[in-house]
Amino acid sequence: MKTKLPAILSTRPAFALVAAVLSGLATHSVAGEKSVAPAPVVTQGGETAMDIPSDFHKYYGQRVNNYRDAERMIARIDLDGDLNADGVISNTDPADGGAFEGTPPGLQVGVGEMTKVVLRVTPYRVDFDGEVVVSLEVAGINRGDKTGQFASFDDEVRSTGRVRVWKDPAKKLLLLDSADPNRRYVEWSTQYREYPYNLPGTIPRVFYVEGVKSSNMYQGDIRLLVSCAHRKPGTTPETYVESRKKLLKSFRTSFDHMLFTVRPQPIEKEYVNNNAEGVWLGAPAPSSK
Repeated sequence: MKTKLPAILSTRPAFALVAAVLSGLATHSVAGEKSVAPAPVVTQGGETAMDIPSDFHKYYGQRVNNYRDAERMIARIDLDGDLNADGVISNTDPADGGAFEGTPPGLQVGVGEMTKVVLRVTPYRVDFDGEVVVSLEVAGINRGDKTGQFASFDDEVRSTGRVRVWKDPAKKLLLLDSADPNRRYVEWSTQYREYPYNLPGTIPRVFYVEGVKSSNMYQGDIRLLVSCAHRKPGTTPETYVESRKKLLKSFRTSFDHMLFTVRPQPIEKEYVNNNAEGVWLGAPAPSSK
């Protein structure tokens, strides 16, 4: 049964007028002062397979009863950031790494703000043939699904925050962009004849993550994954991207990852060194005074 609209809404101009009035009431108070629309509610959401990157490889992490080959790792890789927002990135401070990296909200960065992230590679083996490949990739996490995956890339971009990853604080060299399908993966490789001696000149020690668009549904909805793997002689970078996920490998791949939440405004910092290390750049954090 069709419902007949009141006469005032029976024409398009009248309907537009009512819509405009309702819109005005939503943004103005009774006293005529403009009010700010409430920020979207961002929840922690559910745990997904992407919080521990088992979606990347079955043997991510240690499974000592099934896969005793820690000695076959090329290197140990570690990703650390200033998760406790004190202006220092410490390799010995649990608050700057470990479980905090994979628990929402992860590392929180404001829109227009940049934060430094430190990448540490500790070589284990040098007696091998081929290349050592360190890769960095970014992806959004769907915390409404246990797999963490989205139905499409467009759905991911709409539903998650956005970050860019820069090699330098001046933003001259863009490494990654979570909203650009062609900027989701980057790698650095070095031949075994030179590894690990040329690591400082090949693999970046630090890079910078910039908040671009705020997370509007879930905390920790962006994952930055770093891996260190062996690439056999004759393998091209294109075929390697898929072959690195296969079970049988000459040397085991090592991983680390960090979750990010992009906030509309930077969180307040309690610097212990007045940000002397340049860990936080860009938009200033709000003051509590």
